[in-house]
Amino acid sequence: MSGKLSDAKIKNLKPGPKLTKYADGGGLTLVVTPSGGKNWWFRYRFEGKEQTLSLGTYPVVTLLEARERHLAAKRELEAGRSPAAVKQAQKAAAMTFEQAAADFLDSRREHGYAEQAIDDIQGRLKKHVFPALGARPLGEITAREILEILLAIRRLGIEETARRCRQYVSQVFQFVIVRGWADRNPAVDLQGIPELRKTSQVRHQRSVKTPAELGRLLLDIETISNTMAGKALGLAPYVFVRAGELAGARWAEIDIASSLWRIPAERMKAKGEHIVPLARQVKESLEALHELTGGGPCLFPGFKDGQAPMRPDTMRMALIRLGYGPGALVSHTTHGFKSCASTFLREQGFNPAWIEIQLAHGERNKVIAAYNHADYIPQRQDMMQSWADYLDSLREAARV
Repeated sequence: MSGKLSDAKIKNLKPGPKLTKYADGGGLTLVVTPSGGKNWWFRYRFEGKEQTLSLGTYPVVTLLEARERHLAAKRELEAGRSPAAVKQAQKAAAMTFEQAAADFLDSRREHGYAEQAIDDIQGRLKKHVFPALGARPLGEITAREILEILLAIRRLGIEETARRCRQYVSQVFQFVIVRGWADRNPAVDLQGIPELRKTSQVRHQRSVKTPAELGRLLLDIETISNTMAGKALGLAPYVFVRAGELAGARWAEIDIASSLWRIPAERMKAKGEHIVPLARQVKESLEALHELTGGGPCLFPGFKDGQAPMRPDTMRMALIRLGYGPGALVSHTTHGFKSCASTFLREQGFNPAWIEIQLAHGERNKVIAAYNHADYIPQRQDMMQSWADYLDSLREAARV
């Protein structure tokens, strides 16, 4: 359809069953989508090839503004330059890392990535990367700047988060390079440098790595909540103690009134009493469990003898049956709940001293070991309640 457009004519245009094009002359076209959107296009030929340049959306870009942009694009053509290439170069020069990351995440949404996984990426970038790089133009960001960010994250004791942030930064740059908005990926220059090598040679237990994976695991555990192993695993992420400490829990150790679980020294690896503040959700679970097993000494009695506790291996086998065993795409052990809590609580900004005491890591950290495990109880109670609420939110997100 041809003929000069007017504001009155544009306002009266109705969407049809497919894209409808209205020419304004010289290649400037208004495209009306079936959903009612109105987009300005400039169709032109450059070096023998037909190209399309988007000039914006009506009414944000008025008819007058579209004609001005069209005229500017024609001037580029007359000067021997592709208007699309000029626009890309201008966008690249002005685009900040945070804007590029937003486009990268939008692209993932369009390609069907899970919203929770996208939220995880956005959350880590917002917390650790955007404060330093968010407002920086892409072309000015250096490998050294990225390195400083990653080293700062590692100093918080969350090496896995540093590794993932480096991965996300690299993916954002790769995304913009493909689209012509940047020429190089400075994150690639950090491969193999000594500062980013793992500092710990400790063999870590298998565990889920992202909040989305943890939420899915919590939901899967719900499916076996009618079994003794399922009931124990249901509590495990909320208290994040070792498998033997949880499986061997006694009712005499639980003080519901004070919202505390006192594990005696003889049952602890570090040979010192360990105090676990009980969140509201944990107390509710324990009260329901007491109706089932409160007649005996053990929270989780073994199948053969109600006087003896469940074997810790029972929980490991239950996780394997749920599909989280060795070799699985996402694998996890009961001990892995400690790893999750350590990583995610640090990411959420809780005091490392509170976290280490709650993890019962014994004498590993000499500064923290100077405190008795009874210290910081009010702070740890708040932290454990916040952690329980966070776990509930992850489960509900996975359910949706």
